[in-house]
Amino acid sequence: GNLLYASAFSYKSIRMCLIGRAITGLGAPRVINRRCLADVTPFSLRTTASVVFGLATALGAAFGPGISIVIDRIDEFQFKLPLLGDQFFNPMTGPGYFMCVNWIIYAATICFFFKEPKRTGLEELKRRETGQMDADSKKESLLDSVTSSSASQHKIILHDVETKNSLSADSSYCEEDDSSLACDSLEFSASHDEEIDAEPEEKESCCSCFKHLTRPVIICMTLVFFKRVALESIVGASPIVTKNRYGWSIEDVGALQVVNGLIIIPACLVAGYLSTKYEDRLMALCFLSVTLIGMVIMFDLSDLMNYHTSVTYNEYFMLSTGPFSYVTGSLIAFIGVEVCESFTASMMSKVVPSKMAKGTFNAGLLETLVGTGGRAMGDLFVTVMGLISIRNLLNLLILPGMGLVASSIIMILWNYELLGV
Repeated sequence: GNLLYASAFSYKSIRMCLIGRAITGLGAPRVINRRCLADVTPFSLRTTASVVFGLATALGAAFGPGISIVIDRIDEFQFKLPLLGDQFFNPMTGPGYFMCVNWIIYAATICFFFKEPKRTGLEELKRRETGQMDADSKKESLLDSVTSSSASQHKIILHDVETKNSLSADSSYCEEDDSSLACDSLEFSASHDEEIDAEPEEKESCCSCFKHLTRPVIICMTLVFFKRVALESIVGASPIVTKNRYGWSIEDVGALQVVNGLIIIPACLVAGYLSTKYEDRLMALCFLSVTLIGMVIMFDLSDLMNYHTSVTYNEYFMLSTGPFSYVTGSLIAFIGVEVCESFTASMMSKVVPSKMAKGTFNAGLLETLVGTGGRAMGDLFVTVMGLISIRNLLNLLILPGMGLVASSIIMILWNYELLGV
């Protein structure tokens, strides 16, 4: 995918470029990584492992823009590739070739050194569900103990009466009893065969996956969707917002992304330490609150008061959001969103039923689809808001984003007990 994307420049083909980008997206291993993380880590280490996964994501987020800045400073040169002919290495094609080489190294490493680990996390999830079912059955047996004891005494009396009657019964009655017993046995065997026929596992399908969705899983998926839309409002729109408000260049935006990625590293380390002391639901609540604070800092109050003194922003008005306020709020909100993702993913992997933790249509796939859908919806939202007003784009994005984050906080508080694992 990356090779096709980079080679599209020499062929001057936008179709080749789009196909390469589509293949690159299809090859993203996020679904496999999330599922493997949930399957092979026990519950006690699940959150810490999820935070480490977020840390690796943050390193990639910081490394990517940094590499783009370095490639942008390299002079364009030409080289040849087998079958593809003459190719150009420049700021547009360089990232594609760079990632192509990295994915080749990664694929070779996986083929030669990766071994399938034991799925201890999935086994622990099944044991927890079995233990919960046993506990429920014990409660039911205690509730039925009184009625069962009286019923057993009644059965003993009836049994004594039937024994006496059977001793005085004639042979024809015995034959009739034997035939009825045979009929009963045939009915039992038939019903038993029907139960056996009904026991085989249902065929794997997308619809069968949705049958096992529980309320906690739906809540976690909603949190993932809201978080992705809010993240696109903060990070995805930053090149447009900073260029039109502050006149930033590509290098300035790349530097901001590098800082975003680097500042996430100590935040993830702190989150990893806190994950050993506090529950996922509490930590998700705290970091969503951090995200809300950052978005409040980014909100420009001066644009609500019709102080449009320029086509960029109200630079000399006290309540306006200048570059410093924007960068500060962006960093705080980005930290909150990214760290919250680790706790949300860990929480979802703990509340998901075991039937959704295996097969193709599993919780990892659903989480990735929901996250990708949220990202696409966020990009579409940025486009629509940009068409409405470039001048007020910051507030048009931040205000709905604040609403989504506040809704996520209320959702966790409302279902706090359900999310406890």
